[in-house]
Amino acid sequence: MRVLVLLNAGAGSIKQANSYDLKQQLRGGLQARGLEADVRLVVGRDIAKLAHEFVSSKSSGDEPSILVVGGGDGTLGSAASAVVGTDVMLGVLPLGTLNHFARDIGLSNDLEAAMDTIAAGHVEAIDVAEVNGRVFLNNSSIGIYPFLVAERSAEQRRWGLGKLAALGPALVLTLKASSWQRVKISIDGNGREQRTLCVFVGNNFYDLNTLGRRSSLMSGELCVYVVKQQSWLELALLPFKVALGLIDPLRDVELFRVQRLEIKARRRQMRVAMDGETAKETMPLRYRIWSHSLQVLVPNLENAPRPL
Repeated sequence: MRVLVLLNAGAGSIKQANSYDLKQQLRGGLQARGLEADVRLVVGRDIAKLAHEFVSSKSSGDEPSILVVGGGDGTLGSAASAVVGTDVMLGVLPLGTLNHFARDIGLSNDLEAAMDTIAAGHVEAIDVAEVNGRVFLNNSSIGIYPFLVAERSAEQRRWGLGKLAALGPALVLTLKASSWQRVKISIDGNGREQRTLCVFVGNNFYDLNTLGRRSSLMSGELCVYVVKQQSWLELALLPFKVALGLIDPLRDVELFRVQRLEIKARRRQMRVAMDGETAKETMPLRYRIWSHSLQVLVPNLENAPRPL
């Protein structure tokens, strides 16, 4: 079995570790579990390129292949863009800062347990989402959240802070600079204009009353939250209401559960957040779900803390 391990050198946990020791731990750990792995430490922007090369090098007669990725959610999304729709299996090493995707497939942040999961070979075909051809595993959004992510990254670079420490000052700057924008949201061909500060699109349903967790990654639907127009004080309290499970589904947001979605605005490009990273995308934004299209190595469902 071919096994390639790609570690994002810029990921939170990897930057704090001795890279040589980490590579040796992974190579030896997987070997002890019966898997001979090629372990590489690479810069994040090369993850997608190397993942595509690995998938392209596999011929139809080859034995099964595993692409193991260590890093955060954005890193995993880059690799998933190469693996989706193929029979290559994706293994996850939760080595980022937040590791939302790893949590939602039932992985803890324990590296030994992650290697156990990869070696056990239990596979589930889960959904992925895309916007304008770009794959994401967790969620995508426009409006206030992409601005918040960009400000958080700027604060990290400016002061050398971690993601969580930079979040507070970034939130203050975001609320000062944000403005309402008018967008046209089209679902099943029916469009309407609406003023909002944020549109959130999730790969499967996000329950805002349970800290935004997902109970499934296999329901074949997008979860769309549109923030309703409200006062600045209410908006400033919104992240805390999410954290405390106090979101009012009637007053604070509108929810749609769909398979396709189109968003238009009176601008040529818009900053879009995808799995904690941002990029400028040409309008309109076309979202869709790809059901059961990604083969992921997950803990056995009988032992996983959360169902897929």
